[in-house]
Amino acid sequence: MRYVATDAAGEWVALVGFGSCAFSCGPRDRFVGWSGELRVRRLRFVASNQRFCVLPAGRRQNAASAVMARTLRRLSGDWVEAWGHPVLLVETFVDPSRHIGTCYGASSFLQVGTTAGFGRRSGRYVAHGEVKDVYVKALHRRATVVLAGVFDHPLLLADPRSQVAQIDFNTADLSSLLERLAQLSDPRARRGVRHNFASTLLLVACATLAGHKSLVAMSEWSDASSQEVLTRIGARISPVTGLRIPPSYATIRRATIAVDPDEFDVIVAGWAAEQPNRLPPPAASDDRDGPAGPGAGLVGVAVDGKTLRGARRADGTQVQLLAALRHDTGGVVGQRNVDNDKTNEILALAPLLGPLTITGMVVTADAMHTQRKAAELVVDAKDAHYILGVKKNQPTLWNAGIDALDAIDVDRPEHETTQRGHGRIDRHRVWSAQVPATVSFPHAQRFIIVERESSTLDDVRTSIETRLYVTDLTDHQASAEHLLRLVRGHWSIESLHWIRDVTYDEDRSQVRTGTLPRVLATLRNLATSIIRQAATRTVNIASATRQLARQPNAILDLLGIPARLCT
Repeated sequence: MRYVATDAAGEWVALVGFGSCAFSCGPRDRFVGWSGELRVRRLRFVASNQRFCVLPAGRRQNAASAVMARTLRRLSGDWVEAWGHPVLLVETFVDPSRHIGTCYGASSFLQVGTTAGFGRRSGRYVAHGEVKDVYVKALHRRATVVLAGVFDHPLLLADPRSQVAQIDFNTADLSSLLERLAQLSDPRARRGVRHNFASTLLLVACATLAGHKSLVAMSEWSDASSQEVLTRIGARISPVTGLRIPPSYATIRRATIAVDPDEFDVIVAGWAAEQPNRLPPPAASDDRDGPAGPGAGLVGVAVDGKTLRGARRADGTQVQLLAALRHDTGGVVGQRNVDNDKTNEILALAPLLGPLTITGMVVTADAMHTQRKAAELVVDAKDAHYILGVKKNQPTLWNAGIDALDAIDVDRPEHETTQRGHGRIDRHRVWSAQVPATVSFPHAQRFIIVERESSTLDDVRTSIETRLYVTDLTDHQASAEHLLRLVRGHWSIESLHWIRDVTYDEDRSQVRTGTLPRVLATLRNLATSIIRQAATRTVNIASATRQLARQPNAILDLLGIPARLCT
């Protein structure tokens, strides 16, 4: 790119030229934070100011810095038009034996070091002895973060407004899911096994992150994978061609059916839960016990069941799963199979919570799980708390709750929130009341009464409903504000069910053989959890899935699979 700067009279005052940057420059690479692999991938987003000549007509005060500033403001846009991608960083080299680079300092360039006195000629580095100062200028405030990020940032698009929107997946380093899957017991007979068990299951996980819904589609994604992707997951090497070979559809199906679903769920959910969490802690404004009030640090774990409507067993019953999800991250921490009809969700609660570490957390569930054994399990066995819905399946508790509801001052809620959006206004009001001594429900301390009123944007009421809950949390352990936060947070598990039904089309899936429905549901939970943790809690999962479908290497980065040399 070559520029000519003119004055008001049209006379040339300066010439500026930009070209490809140096392939390797230690001070620049350290400033950006590049590894060798990232440098190769992102080198095109750095330009080199190769020439800057101030002509005799431009020898006036501040002319050089003014010309450079105006040129840099338009450089990235011009680069997009000429070469199809932006420029985020500009480098230049100054020979101190000729000048000291005053104009670059005046233009906010940073001196980051000196060269080693070598030049690249005909593919080799040759010592020329001319040591130069290295200057760099970032054209965006996040230039170094974007250039050194593991995943491609939207700023690397030619025009983020006209291109497909991208999601920033740059996070702390993730541990390898492949290493965890290697801990799974392989039930296959050793004779005739060619494909690694963990690698095969990892391919299925990658295809799920790419948005594929059936084993056939996952097999097609596997067949279309590049040698780089197959190398990174450790796929089998053909003894004839020396190339990596993806597992066939039959191999994928056999491996997915053979895996122990309980062991698989514990390993996958455990790995996802251990990954870095970018989300801020729960915020609050209650001042009764410090800035946040009692209960600000409480984390909820929602428990709810889901029926896979398309997956019917031979006896006509539908596949049902009971899952536990953290309110704060939206990540599933456990899942269990429910044998037959939905009432057995009650029996599946203990096996679900058994292996989970939920000490100090708050288990939230609907009225189906408002059972004495469930309350004792949560408080006595798991050292946690509970918030359970109250309905007529517990008549003594229900009648006491109705009495508490009649006694509250409806005009003075303990806490109230108003939310405007989605074409309506939602108001939530909350009261609490002590559970009377005549109620013998285990550890019950308070009733929680929540009123939800919906109105149009013109504030015309369209609906109002009141719900009743019971909890073991005392006034000193949780304020009304945080009780409401936990009650509302329970519906995050309904959001997960909606994503699985709409984004992954789970309800129409007719996969029903053995444990396949549960294994695929576990992988869909994994996809949702890891996308939310790597991006944001409110990320659009469908959009993120489409993006990952275009970037198979980003999927492997997201699962912590390191890059390897293709062999």
